[in-house]
Amino acid sequence: MKNKFAALIVEDDPVAEAELTLFLGRTNMFEKPTVFASVMESYSHLVGQTVDILFLDLELRDFSGLELLRLIESPPPVIITSSHVELAIDCFEFDVADFLSKPYSYTRLLRGIHRAIQKQPSSHTSGEDASSKKHIFLQTGRASERFELNDILYIEAYGIYVKVITKSGVSVVNQMLSSIEKDLPPTSFLRVHRSFLINLEHLKRIEPNDLWIGSFQIPIGLSHKDKVRQTLKNNRIID
Repeated sequence: MKNKFAALIVEDDPVAEAELTLFLGRTNMFEKPTVFASVMESYSHLVGQTVDILFLDLELRDFSGLELLRLIESPPPVIITSSHVELAIDCFEFDVADFLSKPYSYTRLLRGIHRAIQKQPSSHTSGEDASSKKHIFLQTGRASERFELNDILYIEAYGIYVKVITKSGVSVVNQMLSSIEKDLPPTSFLRVHRSFLINLEHLKRIEPNDLWIGSFQIPIGLSHKDKVRQTLKNNRIID
């Protein structure tokens, strides 16, 4: 399917592999994962195929999973899945995205996936001044989708995803709200709550504890109130 991640699972325990495959299917973010039980099979696959996230066990049929990381010159984001917690420090020397200690929960896996997504190369245009931007590219699955800034009403954190609400509908993207905020012009976009980023161009109504973006009521976070008020003053929206 389009716009989904390609995962490689390197795991020689059928029960652990089946559970991880089930979890990945539940996220609806991944194609059917490729599975190998040995380092050499996995290495051959990585040399010839594109992999977005590598789920790697450490004790395999032929070598340690760490040997695979030593063989790959530029590995994809890696999530280690192992019951050997004492090896975690060695793993992070390879700049892995996360270390999941078996057994792990679905929620814990989601956190690891989110971290791995953030380690993927940015699709933004390098050197572009955020204040001059007219559009932004955001990651939707394996693709990058273009959003015109003027069309965006607000952006909302949504679990491990982010929802972008535009004039035409809602899109779900795989980036953190804080990383998106950094790439938006601060003169137009304002963080008003830990979960909400609004486009001031579409501000319709101001209340003590809420802002209205078109027909949408957005809460103002307690810790954001002073900044929101000062920004509205600076933009001469309020006195």
